[in-house]
Amino acid sequence: MNRRTFIKSAGIMAMSMTMASRTRAKSARMVGMQIGAPSFVDEGIENCLDNLQELASVNTLFAMVFSYKQGLSGRPWPPVDHGLQQKGAAFQGGYYARINPAYYRGTLFENDAQVLRAPDHGDFDVLGDVLPAAKKRGMKTIAWVADQIDDSIAPFASMYEVDLNGAVLDQVCFNNPHYRSFLTAMINDCVHSYEIDGLLWRSERWGALTHALRWDGKKKTEIPCFCPHCLEKGKNAGIDTNRVRAGYQALCQFVRQARSEIRPPQGYYAAFWRILLRYPEILAWDMFWYDSLREIYKLVYDTAKNIRPELLVGSAIPHSLSFNPFYRAVVDLQELAKYNDFLKIIAYHTDAGPRGTGYVDGLLNTYLADIPRDERLEFLYHIMGYQEGNFASLSARGFSPDYVFRESSAWVKEAQGTSLQIWPGIDIDVSPEQGNDPPRSRESVKEAVLAAFRAGAPGVVLSRMYSEMKLEHLRGAGDALRQLDN
Repeated sequence: MNRRTFIKSAGIMAMSMTMASRTRAKSARMVGMQIGAPSFVDEGIENCLDNLQELASVNTLFAMVFSYKQGLSGRPWPPVDHGLQQKGAAFQGGYYARINPAYYRGTLFENDAQVLRAPDHGDFDVLGDVLPAAKKRGMKTIAWVADQIDDSIAPFASMYEVDLNGAVLDQVCFNNPHYRSFLTAMINDCVHSYEIDGLLWRSERWGALTHALRWDGKKKTEIPCFCPHCLEKGKNAGIDTNRVRAGYQALCQFVRQARSEIRPPQGYYAAFWRILLRYPEILAWDMFWYDSLREIYKLVYDTAKNIRPELLVGSAIPHSLSFNPFYRAVVDLQELAKYNDFLKIIAYHTDAGPRGTGYVDGLLNTYLADIPRDERLEFLYHIMGYQEGNFASLSARGFSPDYVFRESSAWVKEAQGTSLQIWPGIDIDVSPEQGNDPPRSRESVKEAVLAAFRAGAPGVVLSRMYSEMKLEHLRGAGDALRQLDN
């Protein structure tokens, strides 16, 4: 080989190695998009996938398979710059894939499993119709199921939580055996019936203590859960449920007075701790609820893994993690790593503005009501490990991408030593711009995605739903990925 040929060959080899390296870098990063059936129906499967790949370098679909929440599986209104530009039919929700009744034997749905099928889009199957097209493009598909149920469907009426005062709540009880058998059946159906790459179970809720402290002092308390299943299980665990009730009634009286600005003689903070010390059952019941939630995480994980061990199985962690110190304390990643391959942890920077101020005015304005509002916000910053603007500025501009970096860094660090992957949820038009909502931009999305990867996260989940994202803002995610690959 002469010198010219050698140099040319070496150059080609170097270029090939560089291109291969870039390809590996791309494939090593998980870039997910949460998407529901309406987008595929309204815009076409191939068009949707073109947009996701070309605009945002998406390589993983989080397909909404089971939900009764319009914000997750319905059409947005007002519409954005793609999708249906007029109001569609009334939203109903349900299971957006084909149902195999055989898996529902032994559940309350064994005589009519098809009642679970979402009627919104006819015979469209969000897994069966989309999976082949996604696989051809090298895209993975993670089935996404939520913990919602619908009381218009008779069997679900037996699965609801009951609050402190006996009111039925519009959320499922994790200790209800009917719910557990239904959830197991649905996972079996989904995993057996489709060649999905993973499963995400979503439950963005919290326990009794948080509900008590966020209560407005007027409406029903929504403090979970005092159904017969929970009361029996709690008693068997050695918890005095009568003292649980008495403790939460005392806490409700404290919150009611705080909302009315009736200050206890010893101050709000000492009064709060006096109740907890007198009724340690308050904390025991809160932990009881979270232990039940963790049992469901494990149920989902074990059920799916027993069918296909290679499947990626994970859970969604709500935004409360950033604003609620009590919730933050119970999210132990070393524990969750035992039955999760990944966690989608919400780090919505723009929406963090109004959400964060809501917690400062709500939950923190009880036991910290003696502290001025801006100082309560500073307290939150100090204990959570991030720093943003003052109270007045947050609703106008939201949080910065630095918040995404700090939160992602904290959770990546806590997961060290485990195989758990942290995939931050990135805010792209999570709430539509109305009134004084913080502004959104392509550049802000780009910086948030870069912040997550700079923090060491191996993936991101573009959120909340493709159907509510402006395409120009979605391009910001693509800008970030191209910058990382160059």
